[in-house]
Amino acid sequence: MNATNLLRNAPIATSNLFRSLRRKGLKCIVLPISGPYPERASRRDPLPPPLNRLLPRSSQLSLEDVREIVKRIGSDSRVQTVVARFDTLQTESAALYSLRQMFLDLRNKGKRVIAWLPTAETWDYYLASACDEIIIPPSGRLSVIGLRIEATFIKDTLALAGVEADLEAIAEYKTSPDTFRRTTMTEPHREMFDALLNSTFDEIVAAIAEGRGLDPERVRDLIDRMPLLPAEAVEAGLVDAALYEDELPAYLQPANGKEHEEPAPLCTWRDASRWLIRPIRRTTGRSIGVVSVEGMIVPGHSRRAPVPMPILPVETQAGAETIAQALRQAEADKRIAAVVLYVDSPGGSPLASDLIAREVRRLRESKPVVVLMGGQAASGGYYVAAPANRIIARPTTLTGSIGIWGGKFTLDRLYDKLGMNRESLQRGRMAGLYSETALFSSEERAWVRRDMGEFYTMFKAVVAEGRGMAEEQVEEVARGRVWTGAQAREIGLVDELGDFETALALAKELAEIEPEEEPSTVQISPPRRELPAPAFPASNEGIAALLDTLRGLARERVWALAPWTIHIHT
Repeated sequence: MNATNLLRNAPIATSNLFRSLRRKGLKCIVLPISGPYPERASRRDPLPPPLNRLLPRSSQLSLEDVREIVKRIGSDSRVQTVVARFDTLQTESAALYSLRQMFLDLRNKGKRVIAWLPTAETWDYYLASACDEIIIPPSGRLSVIGLRIEATFIKDTLALAGVEADLEAIAEYKTSPDTFRRTTMTEPHREMFDALLNSTFDEIVAAIAEGRGLDPERVRDLIDRMPLLPAEAVEAGLVDAALYEDELPAYLQPANGKEHEEPAPLCTWRDASRWLIRPIRRTTGRSIGVVSVEGMIVPGHSRRAPVPMPILPVETQAGAETIAQALRQAEADKRIAAVVLYVDSPGGSPLASDLIAREVRRLRESKPVVVLMGGQAASGGYYVAAPANRIIARPTTLTGSIGIWGGKFTLDRLYDKLGMNRESLQRGRMAGLYSETALFSSEERAWVRRDMGEFYTMFKAVVAEGRGMAEEQVEEVARGRVWTGAQAREIGLVDELGDFETALALAKELAEIEPEEEPSTVQISPPRRELPAPAFPASNEGIAALLDTLRGLARERVWALAPWTIHIHT
């Protein structure tokens, strides 16, 4: 160990000597499982006073936080059992996959992992199935009832108001505009949704079958018989016991000591964290940079809405300028050996997506870039990922959607209903192309489709170059179709299934960092002084800012945006 590591680890080693003096009370730790679990801690822009006092800072853990907790628990021999006490999970399937991997890691390190669930619905149980044992209260129910996709169509609703959607899409699976221009699913739409359901359901069934030691067909049969009462769930082998939380110490006693001993007390994570050993790390002088692309991809700067927006997915906007500057900062910083590009986005502006993809492509020439996909990295979200050296997805990540759509909404009948008369003058034959007073003419429609076709061709070229595929191969898996991460791996759109640890290990490998070394991970922010774009290598602004962002996106008229209507739920 070099001098830098000795100096860095000396205080930790000294603190560990003190922590190790406590010999009792750490055998069984209760770890609360609740909240949204973002990949990394959120950085919401501060609100101006007095609004900054109305929304307190969130104390919810990120996956990054839980990963550190699991490392500490797993490396401390005094801990024998971990009780994962489930509360209200508000996270998506991608985060649940990562949490599952952490539970399995604890088991691999010899810890007994118990899940206690007040309620056990499909995704809760998917996570719990990674534990050694599953316990629900006698008043609970096992409700692993399966998955369902719903699509909403508002063409007739818009017509009631006198609004008509004049939208075009490339190609048949690019169903985003169908919400506004159709009344039912098309066959390609239904085919795609069926495939997404099958892939996601297969992941859940396989996880439960492996975790509970059951045949997959048996698991499918049991799901069709849901909900189950506690006794029925125990008899079926899906649950190990029906106990109240206060009965857990006695239940866990045989694993904690001799039968005649008093039940060992359960220690909360908050109390245990003061005494658990902190890992000694052999660090290197180099770091792995993390750049995040989260939310709708838009021109300009990244923004976060001052308050959550429950209807539209615009709470976070990934601005091309902000992300480009962060990538240039990573490129210029000699301490950054590789970059993990975290993408959790449905896409947005094709122009902004292309500008980000160009920065990724240039960075790749000097440093490895590994993409980690979150819950979705579709359309423009896949566009920015395609140039990376490697792409990692979760099995249930929604990705692909390589396609384009765009157009306008016409309001002429609405104006008639309101008794409004609009007259216009123009110069330039196409000046009224995107006017809301009339549908596209045949000439205008041809131009719109040509424009979208150019973006679609560019999109496919970026994918072909980044993935090493022929353009014909890209066309086969493109056409606007959305895939799960598991499906995308089979067709070559992603390289591996995994989580942040997978991406970090791959980044280390590509950067030729020794396996035993643990480089620090650094969130890359844009520099204070703007960085100009180097030559390509030879080898809180509030609601007003949010509205500006949306106006800028609307002005483009063509979008690389995944469907907003895909919600796979129980």
